[in-house]
Amino acid sequence: MRTVWLFIERYEVRLFTMDERSRQRQFEDQFLRQLRTRAQALLRRAIPADQFTLETLPDGVDSVRATLTRLERFDRGLLEKLPGTQAIQLRFKRRVFGPLRKTVVRLRAQVLAPIEELVAEEAPGPIGREQVQLALDRYTLLPEGKRPTAAVFASATGFTPEARALVHAGGQPTVILMGGREDGGWDVEMPQALRRTPWAQLFDLESQDERLKRLLYHLDKNAGQLEARGVSVAELAEQLGLPREQVEGLVRQACRNDSQLMTVVHEGTVHVCRSPLAEEGHTMSLWSRIRKLLRLKPTPAERVRILTAQRVRLEQQRHELDGRVNALETEEREAVERGAAAKTDVERKQLAGKLVRARRELRRVRAQANVFTQQIDIIGTHIHHQTLAEQGKRVELPKAEDLTREAAEAEQIMAELSANADLAANIEVGAESPLMAEEEAAIFAEFKEAAGQQAPEQASTAPEAEKTEPASAAPDETPVPPEAEKDKTARPELG
Repeated sequence: MRTVWLFIERYEVRLFTMDERSRQRQFEDQFLRQLRTRAQALLRRAIPADQFTLETLPDGVDSVRATLTRLERFDRGLLEKLPGTQAIQLRFKRRVFGPLRKTVVRLRAQVLAPIEELVAEEAPGPIGREQVQLALDRYTLLPEGKRPTAAVFASATGFTPEARALVHAGGQPTVILMGGREDGGWDVEMPQALRRTPWAQLFDLESQDERLKRLLYHLDKNAGQLEARGVSVAELAEQLGLPREQVEGLVRQACRNDSQLMTVVHEGTVHVCRSPLAEEGHTMSLWSRIRKLLRLKPTPAERVRILTAQRVRLEQQRHELDGRVNALETEEREAVERGAAAKTDVERKQLAGKLVRARRELRRVRAQANVFTQQIDIIGTHIHHQTLAEQGKRVELPKAEDLTREAAEAEQIMAELSANADLAANIEVGAESPLMAEEEAAIFAEFKEAAGQQAPEQASTAPEAEKTEPASAAPDETPVPPEAEKDKTARPELG
């Protein structure tokens, strides 16, 4: 049994490794394709270049082959299955005079993969400083006119902090590291001097729609918090790995696309939350502003959104009090433990005074949190009831008279349909003609006549078979006389 389980575990590890290899090869193809597409889109627009040429280089396959040689794995099929075998160079040119062009940037792009972990069938980790430095050292062997001015390395598993520190070390070529995120985004590490130039847009491989999808993914992931106290923009920026200004723009776009999403400002921080009742179209917001200017009664959707914003602010205040409660409870436990371990009365008296103050403050904070909890429960119940009432009004349901009338009409139609079906089955006309019926009757008579002729022939052949069977068996079954049996068993006489 243990052998079977070991085999299953090795088989699962092998499947996982094969899937990881395929995933990283797909990541490599996607990265190089997106980089070429991005370079083509920025020509003559954002970057100071009007043409680029693509060159395929052997840097990637040479690096992977050297690693396999060091690991003593001489398998060509394995080399073809591993990622990191592709490397390209983008040579950006700019027109100088007439047909003459000048090369402004030589950018090398390559995906660095954890080859040792993939070959050893282990879970791959981020790329370290040594592997990045080894890829950079290859460029020092090139002639000065062919050395790249910038090098971008990508990794599906990201880079270690030591590897990212190489980006800001200075020197040539300029290093850009792009790590893949679990949510589909990119962690881009580049020098600050490059970030201020138009060339930084070349490494912005993610479109606005893709960022919006990632934002919605994280909002769905934090659905519980989104329904309660909301998610702050700072938290979303940290989860997305984007600047706060970009996240605020994405949040506004998401609120325009989804009428249930809304923002609440609490103590200068923008929080995203979800209202249980959606607004009915964009014209509703304009009409809401007019109603607000005229000081008319707000609509049910507006009342629900106002109550939701109020509940989110209360949730934020209660969350802050919960943090204070946790800190005071920790202080209370530590005071009790230290008091139990105290050896002198002076120390016990000091700890007792601190414990009294902590418990007094803890009761007050708990009372405040209880007030917020009751207020949140009341507002939540009010929101729930208004949502149910408004949703019931928005859907027009048929009345009882309409249901009864339509049911009677349907029953009458079904009865008429059943009667017509029975009538059609009874009066169905066949396609058989009288001449065909007579021909079939003649064929049936011919069948019966042939069957009658076969019956006497079978009856006459049966006795003859019974007579011939004993005759044929007679030579083989001749009876032996008793005297012969005695002669065969008798002993010879003595003379």
